[in-house]
Amino acid sequence: MTSSYIPGPPTDEPVTISRHVLQLLALVDISPTGRRVLDMFLALQDPDTGTAHISQDEMCAALGAAKPAVNRGFRELRQCGLAWLHKRGEHQLHPLITGGRLATTATPIPDIKAGDPQRLTEQRRQRFAAQTANLPHTA
Repeated sequence: MTSSYIPGPPTDEPVTISRHVLQLLALVDISPTGRRVLDMFLALQDPDTGTAHISQDEMCAALGAAKPAVNRGFRELRQCGLAWLHKRGEHQLHPLITGGRLATTATPIPDIKAGDPQRLTEQRRQRFAAQTANLPHTA
C-alpha cells in the first residue's frame, strides 16, 4: 500500500545556498528528476544534521513520479556524491550544500563529481541531436 503522507520540512527557515555551491550544482550532470529529488531533499533537510527524512513512496507521491524515475534520481545523487542513504528513509546531503552539517562523521564524505563545462555542453548537444533525430519530420 502506498503512503499518501508527505513529511513537511523540519523548519520554515529559508535554505541558504552559496553562489559557489550553485555554480557547482550547475556542473553536476543529473537528470531533471534527479534535480527535483535534490530540491526535495534540500527542502526537507534537518537544519542540525543535513539529513532529509523521506521514503521512496513519499518521494514518488511528492513529485508525482514513478518509482523507477525516483530511483534513478536517488542513484544519480549518490553517484555524483551530492546525497547518499544514511539509513532507511534518511538521506544525507553533502556537507558542502548543508553548511557543513552531518548526521555522523563516521561515514566517509564522497567527492562531488562535477563535470567539465565544455564536455557537458557537448554531451547535451549529442543528447539533443539524438532526441530530435527520433522526432517525426514534417514537410
